[in-house]
Amino acid sequence: MDSYQLENLRRSLAMLPPHAAGLGREEAMQLLAELQEMDRRFRDLREGLLALVQLTSSGESP
Repeated sequence: MDSYQLENLRRSLAMLPPHAAGLGREEAMQLLAELQEMDRRFRDLREGLLALVQLTSSGESP
């Protein structure tokens, strides 16, 4: 799921009336915020790992 899709979900949830049936607007918004943060961390970790692989494949030490 890319950040565009996450933002669309967040905006859709934000339009729900407070106290809507189901998970609840506030809980869903919190879960999406956590998901966005985890997605950001995952991307950062992936970029770091790719950089490390490039360093090690070029013979340099980290």
